[in-house]
Amino acid sequence: MMDAYTIILSPEPDGPGYAVIVPAMPGALTQGDSREEALANAAEVMALWLEVSAEHGEAPLVESRQLIAAEVESVLEDRDEEGWDRTIELAVVSPAVAMPA
Repeated sequence: MMDAYTIILSPEPDGPGYAVIVPAMPGALTQGDSREEALANAAEVMALWLEVSAEHGEAPLVESRQLIAAEVESVLEDRDEEGWDRTIELAVVSPAVAMPA
């Protein structure tokens, strides 16, 4: 299990907020009213995702360039469909709590 994961920060077009996607953790989505809040919320949702998935014997997807690129492409397609600019950001975030090895 990795100590940190790549996330995609997608700024809201009409405000200061951000949507967040964790490509290696399908369904791990969150948001925040600021970049800092979005990053903190990402760390929390990642920890929760890891806890719940471990209970079901599942693990995050293997993080690869292809996985990240596919999710970036999907986010950009969504932004294009909405007529929003193509600004996104990648960041690396660790889960909020240490997970057992």
